Amino acid sequence: MNNSQVQIQQQTERQLQKLTPQQLLNARLTELPIVELEDRVKTELLDNVALEEGHDYDADTGNDEAGMDDEREYNEMDESSENSDNYNTYDDEDIPVYTQRSGRDMEQDRPIGDTKSFIDYLHSQIADFDTTDTQRTIIDVLIGSLDDNGFIDRSISGISDDLLFKFNIDATDADIEAAIQTLQKFEPAGIGARNLQECLILQIDRQLSETSADNYDMIRLLKTEYTIVHDHFQLFKQQNITMLSSALGVDEDHVRKALDGISHLNPRPGLALSESADTGYQAIVPDFIIETTAEGAINIELNHGEVPELRVSPDYARQLKEYREATGKLNRGQLEAFEYTRMKVEGARMFIESVRQRQHTLMQTMRAIVHLQRDFILTHDDSQLHTMRLVDVAELAHIDISTVSRVRKDKYALIDGQLYPLDFFFLRSRTNADGESLKHIEVKQVLQELIDKEDKSNPYSDQALEALLKQRGHNISRRTVAKYRNEMGIRSAMYRQTDKPTNSWRQ
Repeated sequence: MNNSQVQIQQQTERQLQKLTPQQLLNARLTELPIVELEDRVKTELLDNVALEEGHDYDADTGNDEAGMDDEREYNEMDESSENSDNYNTYDDEDIPVYTQRSGRDMEQDRPIGDTKSFIDYLHSQIADFDTTDTQRTIIDVLIGSLDDNGFIDRSISGISDDLLFKFNIDATDADIEAAIQTLQKFEPAGIGARNLQECLILQIDRQLSETSADNYDMIRLLKTEYTIVHDHFQLFKQQNITMLSSALGVDEDHVRKALDGISHLNPRPGLALSESADTGYQAIVPDFIIETTAEGAINIELNHGEVPELRVSPDYARQLKEYREATGKLNRGQLEAFEYTRMKVEGARMFIESVRQRQHTLMQTMRAIVHLQRDFILTHDDSQLHTMRLVDVAELAHIDISTVSRVRKDKYALIDGQLYPLDFFFLRSRTNADGESLKHIEVKQVLQELIDKEDKSNPYSDQALEALLKQRGHNISRRTVAKYRNEMGIRSAMYRQTDKPTNSWRQ
């Protein structure tokens, strides 16, 4: 028998989607909430000598664009270069126009006292998951055990002792571990981690799950980030690019991009928890301010915070122009200076464009959300919160689903003084028999319909309601049925037997 091995080379044709440096920077800045963007801009101003505060400066013509207003910026941005995503202008009579306010202006009149604390926000997310009373108690204890970073720094045995002594719950290690995994699905990503490594892994995992499957370049980059943190955490902490490149079998430039991506993750997702506890004020800063009027008008404002106007340094721009005009006459030292100046000016241009693109993308996305959730925004009535998916917003705003996901990440809107995470407006996590997501509000609507139509001489028990809901694809437990029924103000079957038809919980 011939056991020799033969190597065969084949050529295959694959269509890969490559992200340009501009697109990667656009994606990174779009993910950042306003507070983190402020820090990123400050860092960029320190790192790039060709970037400075001030009105726009045209690096090619030398003209100072001091008179350029926001409307002109957005009109020009719609005609952006081929490196940018395809962002089309979304226009609708129901969508208010963009208005800019500074962070200082909004801090003066923002009704902070009406907003919810970060810990309240975490507790409110428990309702998005189909849990038993015991599981909810365990998650409550876990939230109370978070440190300033948002990490669980206590042992499972210590948490188990607390549950037994304070709540008479004899929870197994598996019960607590399952509750931790549920908590780690909450927003913001990374909450409930046991350490920094797990925190970063949770955030990369979340990004992978929200990235379009055909976005090969981004998926490859995120998988590299995951491998670096999961398998080579020590090398990551040392920022050893050469050894990481060798261990991963990729070039050093790819490693640098991955490390840059990791550097923009949030190492302290619970920071807002500790800050709000220390100051007694709401630590979450909204990215959008939305106000409604009695006439039904909705005004959207984008919070620019303390982000200054940015421009390319006139000195560096003129220097670059002079180098270009002298091409062919430069000595070696001048060529090196030319390359350095070109790199800094192009980097500044790219960063300015990405900041503008972020503003444009956030407004396009928020306008679409307001359009789809107009009824809720005008009434603040949960029953008016419509089913809304990432794809619905993406189609209306003419942007990619992954971009909508980035806009939604860690962003908040202040609506008539009430703070809402953008995730609140999207389809919540609950599944039917086909694995499709549901909002708990929809389950309540079906529950109300069943009770309204029941035979009042023989009303449905909670167990019967559970079976009927499952027939409609709403796979929830009897305990959850009872919980929702109580929240809706509907009494048990024994008391409904002699009742008149119940009033709708939605009214």
